[in-house]
Amino acid sequence: MNIDRYIELWNQAGVQVVDVQHHLLPYGHDSIIHEMTTSGLIYTVRGGGLIHVDYNRYRTDRYHLIHGGKGSLLQIDVIEDQLEYYLILYRAHILLSAGTTARLLPDESPLLESQYDLKPIHPVLLQDKISQLRQMWTSPHRLQEMQVRSIFLQIMMEILEQLQSAPISSEPTDLVAQAMSYIQEHYHLPMTIDSLAAKLECSPRHLGRLFRNSEIGQSPSDYLVQFRMSKARELLVQTDLALKDVARSIGYEDVYHFSRMFKKYSGLSPIHYRNQYHQPPTGLNTTSAMSDISIVESLIPRYIDNGSQNKQVSGGSFMMYNWSRRSTVMMLLLSFSLLMSACASPSPSTNAPAVSSGSEQATADTASSRTINHDLGSTKVPVEPTRIVVLEQGFTQTLAALEVKPVGVADDNKPERFPKDTLAYIEGYTSVGTRSEPNLEVIRTLKPDLIIADTSRHSNVYDELSAIAPTIVFKNDTANYEDILASTQNIGEALGKSEATTAMLEEHQKRLNELKQTINPQQSVLIVAADEDETQSFQVRTDQAFHSSFLSAAGLNYALKDEKEVNQLMTTEQLLTMDSDQMLILINEDGPSVLEGQKDNLLWNQLKAVQNGNAHEVELATWSRQRSIPALNHIMDEAAAYFK
Repeated sequence: MNIDRYIELWNQAGVQVVDVQHHLLPYGHDSIIHEMTTSGLIYTVRGGGLIHVDYNRYRTDRYHLIHGGKGSLLQIDVIEDQLEYYLILYRAHILLSAGTTARLLPDESPLLESQYDLKPIHPVLLQDKISQLRQMWTSPHRLQEMQVRSIFLQIMMEILEQLQSAPISSEPTDLVAQAMSYIQEHYHLPMTIDSLAAKLECSPRHLGRLFRNSEIGQSPSDYLVQFRMSKARELLVQTDLALKDVARSIGYEDVYHFSRMFKKYSGLSPIHYRNQYHQPPTGLNTTSAMSDISIVESLIPRYIDNGSQNKQVSGGSFMMYNWSRRSTVMMLLLSFSLLMSACASPSPSTNAPAVSSGSEQATADTASSRTINHDLGSTKVPVEPTRIVVLEQGFTQTLAALEVKPVGVADDNKPERFPKDTLAYIEGYTSVGTRSEPNLEVIRTLKPDLIIADTSRHSNVYDELSAIAPTIVFKNDTANYEDILASTQNIGEALGKSEATTAMLEEHQKRLNELKQTINPQQSVLIVAADEDETQSFQVRTDQAFHSSFLSAAGLNYALKDEKEVNQLMTTEQLLTMDSDQMLILINEDGPSVLEGQKDNLLWNQLKAVQNGNAHEVELATWSRQRSIPALNHIMDEAAAYFK
């Protein structure tokens, strides 16, 4: 196929989308046979199948695109699991400038009907566009036809760009590149790392690990914010949009929150940045001179260069800004005079000492607040906070144990993961979203007087949280046993519950001493979990993790030592090199049994703990997610039974 001529014809083409279908075929389904009366695109997104287009056969799996022309005979067979695919039928014709249909030369007439296939470089992005097309197709309204045509042309643009740059079928880019492309296309929409990971069908933790280990070297959250800020700088320099409109254009509904984020990442407030670098338009065809301003250069780390450049199609850009003419404003210089009165008569003197209003205010502040030291500094908090937002599950358990009800909790939108006694006590709270991506807008509406956050998860939004309410930050996600003991005491002090906290810790120490008397300290132990993305690998907690370090404090020999990390990814062979006496296997609430899933694994069955019946499946929530002193009190009886 002549790719250049094919693209040239598409530049002159008008299109009519005829049908957009979405199919999910179970394994064993009868063959689908269809004679295509128009051109069509088939895009498989899940499962495996054999697709015949005339005499060509394609062995498909997920993310495979096939184009067929009018009159082609299409046959689809499911060969494994179930096959999910989209079928888009359309007509294309060449238009003259006057809008009439042009005649194709005889040797070019079949070109638009060419048959080809490819593996999209950005498969998730393409799937998202096709899903939008299907949704728009099934939602009739006045602008439906125009919107359907617009989305279809975006899809064809993706295909043509790939044909032009890599005519031969390519392998999809890695998850980091796909995530970056998705962010670059959807930065103006509400987005969390959880929702992004769901699009890519991986866990948020795995996606974060891939980002940090790549050339990007930062979290997906940081990349998203930096990309948004780079777009905000462009809008501030190139347009006269109001700040609230700039904020909304990059995905922020709250202009105050946007302003704080902009200053954090750009060093100037949006207003000062615009005043310093704004380039007023001189006409409709004004071009930007941003490249001459060093501070406007993108702060986004480069990862890949394919698909990330802005493209011009048919003389127009994908993004257009509506220039508004601003009337000339006269700048008035105001002079201020400091009026000093030297002739005012002094009041009669008294023997009473004078107390400054500043001292009175300082005394009042001291009486109404206390200073709490935490991982990111020192913060003044109310003596008796009443509206508390908690962003980590372990901290929430501590509050409930101290009989303090939070107004907001980051519950991952899964309150059932809390222990029943904790959930019963905090009933009536407002969910503020996930622990990894708490919703700052919801937090702000709760008007908290204290926020308790996690060091590893929330340091990057500490300034934003502190702007809402006094915020104290402690390790929890990456905390060990000693860290939790210390943070519990500090949180108790912040709540005005020092005495109750001390009593709780003393009771805990008493129970720990009792546990030490009942277990066999000669045993070695490991805590493992099946990896979400690698079926034959395991996430193994190190001795720095909370529950692992607690078992060490109880006198057991924890088998995996690591001074820096709380977790390591290991294979079964690596587990065998340590071969612990006891093994605790973390199972999610709705997850499958690891012992059942590994029963045919020969290496797994050689593990000492498996052979001796000392491999115990335990709840992930209790033995991993719940990092608090109350949580440990719950599992001590369980631990005594395992390690006696």
